[in-house]
Amino acid sequence: MYIYLKNAGLVLSLCMAVSFSVATYAKQKSISWLDSQINKDPEVVAAKELLNASNHRAKSLTKAVYNPELEASYEKEGDFDNYSIGISQTIDFWDKQSANKSIGEIGVYANQQQLLSLLDSKKANALTAIVNWQAAKKVAQLLSVRENQLQTLVGIIEDKRKAGLLEPLDAELVYLNLSQVFSEISESQIALKNAEVNVQELLPDWTPNTTNLFSFTFGATNYSFNSQWVEEHPKVKLARAQWKIKQSKAQLTTMESKANPTIGVNAGKSGDEDLIGVTFSMPLNIRNNYSDTVKAAYSEAIAAEANFRSVYRKQSFEAKANYESLIVSKKYYEQWQKLTKGRLDSSENLLNKRWEAGDINTSDYLLALNQRAEGLHAGIRLENQFKLAEISFILSMGQ
Repeated sequence: MYIYLKNAGLVLSLCMAVSFSVATYAKQKSISWLDSQINKDPEVVAAKELLNASNHRAKSLTKAVYNPELEASYEKEGDFDNYSIGISQTIDFWDKQSANKSIGEIGVYANQQQLLSLLDSKKANALTAIVNWQAAKKVAQLLSVRENQLQTLVGIIEDKRKAGLLEPLDAELVYLNLSQVFSEISESQIALKNAEVNVQELLPDWTPNTTNLFSFTFGATNYSFNSQWVEEHPKVKLARAQWKIKQSKAQLTTMESKANPTIGVNAGKSGDEDLIGVTFSMPLNIRNNYSDTVKAAYSEAIAAEANFRSVYRKQSFEAKANYESLIVSKKYYEQWQKLTKGRLDSSENLLNKRWEAGDINTSDYLLALNQRAEGLHAGIRLENQFKLAEISFILSMGQ
């Protein structure tokens, strides 16, 4: 069964978010290689730099909102020099510093979830591309075997035809089947090359010889759906963080709409007299009380909350749909395995013996070979469908 790990911080986010029931060295090595390839992706590099930027921004938001101001003046009045020097400080009366700190911390968390979501998506895309390449390779190998069978059959038929043991029509049937296989081989080779290019785009150092790294299995025998996993999905966490940021910014906007006092002290000399003074100033929000700005900020917070609920709802339904698809694809793939276990090889041997003995004609023999090939091809499709459904399910559950 799956062991699910919560996304607890950036260190964990850089590791494969699927825990294997039996974690062999080879599997761990392949995961490490996969991570190293994904970390080269420009989008991942950009997301990491944005995370670094948010860390620096969060640090800056812990600092004081207002710096002290230094004031100095000098004037000459007759024979007298008048001068003064003072310092003033605006008081963060409404504690905007705490609101800024909260915004900075949530911003870091949001960027962490953004990176987590991107890494999950990149890994899923890479594994999907590999699974599709593996399926394309199996199809190409299947058609290659089928071509060899028909080529061998052509030689046998030619010998039998020359010996007068076979009708010319049987030879023509083989030629027609072989020409059809050539067309299918061409299509399969094109599909295989396209699949290779798709993998190379996502994994720069990958080559077809790297396949031994990806004989992977998630080691699951049972699957279940849990809404809590959806709540822990990076996309859902990101939407929740964006909502909380908007809430904090709305609170900050309210604070900024309120006036903060400025207090100062100065000292100087006017003629022969020493001067010491205290100053106090307070903005008067008479002409503009910023109420519309505050209302706009709270409306944005409400919109962010609605977006969070929309993302959660969409992710829940996507996960449920992927779960149902996985269960169905697993069921029919396993049924195909049970149905064909040991039969495909024995059926080929039986067909060859019966045709060579003359128990069945060439037309029926070719039809049976085509049906056997279709059965193998169906197995490849079912296996591919099951693997893709498994990847989609794990991705949609944020694991």
